[in-house]
Amino acid sequence: MRSIIPFIISLVCLYLFYRGIDFSRFLETLSSVSLIYILLASLLLYISVYLRAIRWQILLKKKSDSYKLFKIQMIGYFGNNILPFKAGEILKSFLLGQNQKISKSYVLGTIVIERFLDVFMLLLMGIICVIISPVKDVGGISLYFLLLIILGLLISFFIILFIMKGFIKIRLIENFLTQFVSSYSNFNVTQLIKVNILGFIIWIIYWINVELIFFAFDIQTNFYESLLVLIVASIINSVPFFPGAIGIFHFGVNGTLLAFSSMEDISVEAFTTILHGYGYILLTVIGLYYFVIDKKIGIKQLINFKSIKD
Repeated sequence: MRSIIPFIISLVCLYLFYRGIDFSRFLETLSSVSLIYILLASLLLYISVYLRAIRWQILLKKKSDSYKLFKIQMIGYFGNNILPFKAGEILKSFLLGQNQKISKSYVLGTIVIERFLDVFMLLLMGIICVIISPVKDVGGISLYFLLLIILGLLISFFIILFIMKGFIKIRLIENFLTQFVSSYSNFNVTQLIKVNILGFIIWIIYWINVELIFFAFDIQTNFYESLLVLIVASIINSVPFFPGAIGIFHFGVNGTLLAFSSMEDISVEAFTTILHGYGYILLTVIGLYYFVIDKKIGIKQLINFKSIKD
């Protein structure tokens, strides 16, 4: 029953989001979108997932095919977009562990490191936003408050690890923590530089993609505005309870966009729909394709389950 609650909340949020909009203006705005920018953003998003696969390859420190990791990443996004609680991350760790015959907890440890690096880059983007933005308060949202939220996510990450280590004596979790610490402590300087450079490039791509969506609607914005939208969207996407952040993404990002004077002449709801929809559809469809078609890493791995070590 609890697993249904996130879906219900998402559907309610979507209903409330679309309930009061002017659909004639909504459709008129959508009809004016330049598809070339949407396609370019989709291509860059595709590339960013491949860069994530290369970064994961470095984190794993094991012989792995980057294209195979790319497909598993896509399947993970598919899982995250249709299931609550970021279940795609668990699916990723299972499929890779099953395929490579390596520890699930070791793979999970690398995934957590990957998320830690993302939060670190989000904090860096937040600092850049504060530096380049002439406005420190947009729509009642303080940029410094957003930074505190991101910093809080980092601190919460370490607190959760400490609590798990100190009070929970489940074998899988103990193995996971051991593997996590081992994975992170075994990094050399070169590997650390590589993963952070890749992370920075990935987040620059995300920033460019938000700019491209603005271009698609022929909206002239400042760089700090697109960066602020990226930061707000990323914080919302980090909430694990809702599949694909459906509903809460629309409310959160829409509220930020309403503070921009450049958005007065278009349907902000149409912009939010495209900003969320292009990536959601791309990652879900490609992830589903690999999950169904690929015999080595897809659904057949779940059907032909073989036990592997924790």
